[in-house]
Amino acid sequence: MYQKILYILTLATAVVLLLCGSWFHAFEKNELDTLDLRFHLRPTIARTDKVVIIEIDNNTIKKIGQFPFHRGYHAKLIDALSGAGARAVVFDIFFSEPQKGDADLLAAMRAAGNVYLPYVFELAPYEGRGMAHAVKYSAQNLPELTSAAKATGYINVIADADGKFRRVPPYVQYEGRKYPAMALLLSSDYLATDLSHQKIPLDENANLIINFAGKWVDAYQHYSFGDILQSYEALSKGKKPVLDLNIFKDKVCLVGYTADGTTDLHPSPLEPLYPSIGIHADIFNSILYKKFITQASRGINLVILIGLSLLILASSLKAAPLQAFGLLVEINAVFLLVSVTFFNRLGVWVDVFYPLLVTTLLYLFCTLYRSILHFKERITLESELKIAKQIQESFVPKALPEVNEIDIAATMLTAREVGGDLYDVIKFDNNKVGIMIGDVMGKGIPASLFMAMAATSFKFFAKPEILPNQTLLDLNEKIIRETPSDRFVTLYYSLFDFKNRVMFYANGGHLPVLYLARGEKALSLDVDDGLPLGMMKGPYSGREIKFDRGDIFIYYTDGIIEAKNARSEMYGVLRLSAFVEMNRSLTAKELRDGVVNDVMKFLGKQKPQDDITLITIKVV
Repeated sequence: MYQKILYILTLATAVVLLLCGSWFHAFEKNELDTLDLRFHLRPTIARTDKVVIIEIDNNTIKKIGQFPFHRGYHAKLIDALSGAGARAVVFDIFFSEPQKGDADLLAAMRAAGNVYLPYVFELAPYEGRGMAHAVKYSAQNLPELTSAAKATGYINVIADADGKFRRVPPYVQYEGRKYPAMALLLSSDYLATDLSHQKIPLDENANLIINFAGKWVDAYQHYSFGDILQSYEALSKGKKPVLDLNIFKDKVCLVGYTADGTTDLHPSPLEPLYPSIGIHADIFNSILYKKFITQASRGINLVILIGLSLLILASSLKAAPLQAFGLLVEINAVFLLVSVTFFNRLGVWVDVFYPLLVTTLLYLFCTLYRSILHFKERITLESELKIAKQIQESFVPKALPEVNEIDIAATMLTAREVGGDLYDVIKFDNNKVGIMIGDVMGKGIPASLFMAMAATSFKFFAKPEILPNQTLLDLNEKIIRETPSDRFVTLYYSLFDFKNRVMFYANGGHLPVLYLARGEKALSLDVDDGLPLGMMKGPYSGREIKFDRGDIFIYYTDGIIEAKNARSEMYGVLRLSAFVEMNRSLTAKELRDGVVNDVMKFLGKQKPQDDITLITIKVV
């Protein structure tokens, strides 16, 4: 009882730990890696042409020749873009300290009326309150520039456990007010709608998961800050521009740093360094097309884990290990295909790594568990087989009786630990000896036990005054009466009468004895009637044969003549007869050993598939 309770407690603890691993994201970094892989494998998603990226890149710094720039250059950019009819100019750049050119920038912003400026909050640690909370501003622009901007929005990005940036809080609570992220603010103005009332899927920490449209060089249209200024100046002088600035008409222009050495680059699922200006573009793109990443809840992931685990447990405990492994691969492959399909088409992100890990561990555990059980069963079976072998050996003569008139030898080799063959040599008196050989249907312990019963009953019915056919008749009736109908035994019984030099014999479905009279070919000693014992009631006819000195009798079971070599050839009665005829001068023991050796030589590397029992008798 104590062991059972301990087993239940151990199993329950293991189940709880596995479920907790899913609930508390025990392998969060590995799961994030699978998310990144899904981004890499996903087909190209729709990308808006309403967004253009204006980069302050290496080319820009080379053309302008100084960094940070005189703010007059930013003013010229605003003039160039607003003059081209840009819908919005969004800076991912801070103008927090006074510098030369601020007046020009202020004037350009006021004239354009479509400039957005960023700021950054210092966020409080998340405590399960839903919306993110801010402690204070950590970065702002000059007050006069802020007042001249059409709007300002924060650009905070949340790093995951692996340091990559995948999430943005759509709103932040600060001093009793709700502030939108820059990308949401921009999207709301562009669509002329209040997005705070629209359902945007968020994760459990109330963050929006960024739906990256592609790698930096592939997503959206990119233009150099320097090329735009050069084209604007060329147009003002009546020269041919590098760019046709009309391409910016009605565009949302996102301006940010991408040059080497700038700090506005973050690791993302798609590449080690991804400019934060691209994050605004990705969120804007998601809102325009209403294509978001939705992370499955802990409860849904738990249900998926339990369902997969039950499938693997059922298959691993019932199917063979190799078949169970195939089912494991198939189930996990289908799960992966479904999860990838859901991600590609619906943007649904379900846990993949942990379920695959758990199902693999469950398969290994079940396989090990079954191996241990099989090992225990094997030990138990081997113990039982040893006992059965001892029982069987107790019914086989340990030593053959000494009979002056005949030279006799016998052997029994079982194909398994225990077999179904049996034989006996009974010396009734100096004038009469009974010899029996048989073969029980089947192998193993059942055959051995049935053999023990048949051998015991045979000794009860075998009498020196009773002929073999009557003995088999009486024994058959007992077997039919007291044993199951699906058990039977073949039995050949002969009674030697040395006084009259005659052998009486009867056969119950067994292989006939080979008889070799001195100098003659081998003959098969069989009878007219005699079914295997235990099949049905029926007559058993008997015969007799005179024998003389030098005559040979060979008793055998089908394990000899049905032995097959690697070419599936059977040893056969003809080969047995030929061997005995060629070696009739040998003693009974030498004949016995010679036949067995010849059978083994014939088998080669093949193992015997049936019990081999052989009795050789030579009249002296």
